[in-house]
Amino acid sequence: MKHLFLLAVLPVVLMGWTSCTHSGKGHPALPDPRAVDKSVPEYKNPFHPSTYAHFVARKDYRKTYDVYKDDTLLNRKPKKSRKIFVCLDEQRGQYLVDGLIAMDFPLSSGVKAYPTKTGDYTVISKKEDHASNLYGKMYDAEGKCINYNAESTDPVPEGGRFDGSPMPYWQRLTNAGLGLHVGKVRRHPISHGCIRLPRNVAEILYKQTSVGTPVTIQRTPLSVPEVQKTPAVQQ
Repeated sequence: MKHLFLLAVLPVVLMGWTSCTHSGKGHPALPDPRAVDKSVPEYKNPFHPSTYAHFVARKDYRKTYDVYKDDTLLNRKPKKSRKIFVCLDEQRGQYLVDGLIAMDFPLSSGVKAYPTKTGDYTVISKKEDHASNLYGKMYDAEGKCINYNAESTDPVPEGGRFDGSPMPYWQRLTNAGLGLHVGKVRRHPISHGCIRLPRNVAEILYKQTSVGTPVTIQRTPLSVPEVQKTPAVQQ
């Protein structure tokens, strides 16, 4: 009887050990993709190529003009939440769907003379074909451009005109002129304060967002969700 009892208990004990083995406890957390040391010549990206973390851990992340897209998240219906995040230090932005990063893209913010103000905003209006009423080009009476970086308050020559800069796929964040739009993008600040985006990125964001979509602008980068460090993105 004693031997039979031991045989009956043994499978239960083994099942308990198996459960602990697969609980995930005791396994080291995946590293922060932005904290890995990319300066060493032998650097190898520690993340799976299919993950967002791999994109962030690329050696050229801070310089690249490449855009990361997760089409599954972009096409998700319905979306419970949507948000745009702008990092001034990295000059990159992220579009989040339900807390996961659906897109990561380059951008250009304001120069020192016209700094982009950090803060939490929402999209208050949208216009696909918009032109600035603050900045643009000045032309003389003969139609020759005499100032490629003019302001609307500059004196207009007799017979001349001021043309506001085109801002396609405009998404306004403040009544003072802060917004997101198509514009020339470099890997450093070059704008009058707005967030300039590549055309393909601005078009996608314009279609994805709506009035009321939150936008956060801050200096420090966004952390990578743990689920996007592993090959299988949870949907």
